[in-house]
Amino acid sequence: MSANLYEIKESKEFYENNYNEGYMDKWPKTKQKRVLELVRSLPLPKHGIILDYGCGNGIFTDVLKQALPNFEVYGCDISENAIKNATKRFPDCHFFVLEQENPKNIKADFIFSHHVLEHVYNMKQSLAEMNGYMKDNAFALHILPCRNRESFTHKICTLRTDGINQEMENRYYFEYVGHVRRLSPEELNKLMAAHNFVAEQQLYGNHFWGLMKWVSQYSPRYILLFTNTKKCINFKAKVNMLLLRVLLFFLMFLQLPVLVRNYIEMFTKNKSIQKLTLILNFIPFLLSYPFYWLINYLDRYEWRVKRNQKSGSEMYIFYKRTKK
Repeated sequence: MSANLYEIKESKEFYENNYNEGYMDKWPKTKQKRVLELVRSLPLPKHGIILDYGCGNGIFTDVLKQALPNFEVYGCDISENAIKNATKRFPDCHFFVLEQENPKNIKADFIFSHHVLEHVYNMKQSLAEMNGYMKDNAFALHILPCRNRESFTHKICTLRTDGINQEMENRYYFEYVGHVRRLSPEELNKLMAAHNFVAEQQLYGNHFWGLMKWVSQYSPRYILLFTNTKKCINFKAKVNMLLLRVLLFFLMFLQLPVLVRNYIEMFTKNKSIQKLTLILNFIPFLLSYPFYWLINYLDRYEWRVKRNQKSGSEMYIFYKRTKK
C-alpha cells in the first residue's frame, strides 16, 4: 500500500518547505483542550492503537496521548520535516513517514485527523489508504472545515461573486492556499459510508463568536483578506463586508496587547525579548485581557450550547464501523 495523501510531487515539496519554516508549529491551548475533552468523552475501548493521520508536527498526537494514556499512539505524515519535528518534541509517541509501507503493520482501533482532509487531492484514494491502517471494528474522528449553509461563514461567502468556487469542490474565497475543497457533513458521511462507517456524533464549531475569535486573533492582513470588498455582489454586500471589517479590527484592537504577548511567547525563543515585552506591555496587557477573555469565553459558550447545530463552519464527526 503506497500512501498518497497528496497526489503530486509539488504538493509534498510545498509542505516540506512550509514545515521547515514553522508551519502549524503552534495551536491555541483552547483548541487543544477542546479536542482533548471531546476524545475523552468518546465511547472508545479502554486500550488499543491510535493513528493520527496527517499529524504534522505532532501537537494533536500528543493531545491524543494525554486524552487516552492507555493507548499506543502513532502519528504519520507525508512530510519528513514534520515527522522529524514531531519525533523530537513528543518522544512518548511513535511517528513515521506516510510514503513507507505501513512500517509496523499498524491496525488502529481509532484513527484521527485534524484539518487534513481539506488538503488531500484525491479524497477517495486517501480515505481508502487510511482505511488500510484500521481494524474491522475501528472508530474514526475527523475534524475539518465544513460547508454548512446555515453558518455565518457561508453567508459571508454569498456576499461575493467568487465566494464559493465550485470548480475547486466548493472552496471558500479566503481559504489557505493548501486547501483544495470544503466538504459538507453529508458529503463526508457518504465518503465514509463507502468503508462501512456510520456517523455516531456530529458536532460543529466556529459559529459567530468562534469565527470572530479566529479572525480577530489572527492578523491584520488576514482581516483585510477576509473582508475584501472587490468582488462583492452589490453595494449592500460591500457595506456589510466593510461593517464586518470594522468589527473585526475593533475586536483585534481591544485584544492587541494580549495578542502581542502571545505572539512573542509563541514565536520568539529569546528570553530577553520575552521579558522586555512583558515589562513594557504589562499595563496594556492588564487592560486588554478582560476583552480577550470575554471573546474566548463566548467561543467556549457557543461550543457548549450550539455544537449540535449546523450553524458552525468546522465539523467534528465521530464514526463507528458497522461491518467490513
